[in-house]
Amino acid sequence: MDEYTHVVIDKNNVGLDVLRQRIRARGLLTAEASGYQLADGSIKLEHHLHVFLWDSTPAGEIGRRGIIVNSEPGTTFRVIVRCPHFTKDGIFFSGTLQGDNGHNGPPKGISTNGAWGYKGNIESRFCFIEGLHTRDRPGYEGWERGDGWP
Repeated sequence: MDEYTHVVIDKNNVGLDVLRQRIRARGLLTAEASGYQLADGSIKLEHHLHVFLWDSTPAGEIGRRGIIVNSEPGTTFRVIVRCPHFTKDGIFFSGTLQGDNGHNGPPKGISTNGAWGYKGNIESRFCFIEGLHTRDRPGYEGWERGDGWP
């Protein structure tokens, strides 16, 4: 199963532990579901309807690291996601993950830069929250398979 990473940034200084507990309770929410108002340009690109993730390709690793390096120290953590509902475009079907390639429109097609948009919220059971979860937590093997936390 493919693994994706979401980078959480504490932009409102609520504290990383508060953000970890929110994700544990509610999952990764879109800006719309969280009640955050985005700029008109971001709304035009449907960013308020998507959760954004990085894949494990070299381009995805560079993009993910760029966010962390360009953020204030101590204001970020990763959420690693393994979800059986994630699919990419195929010959006969559209995937649930769409490339966020910096174009003028909503995420679509295959990612060329390792960035992906998932339209909707991601359940917490599919999230490994850095600083909260550990590999020795009961249920880790199920999460790693993509079954989610018990």
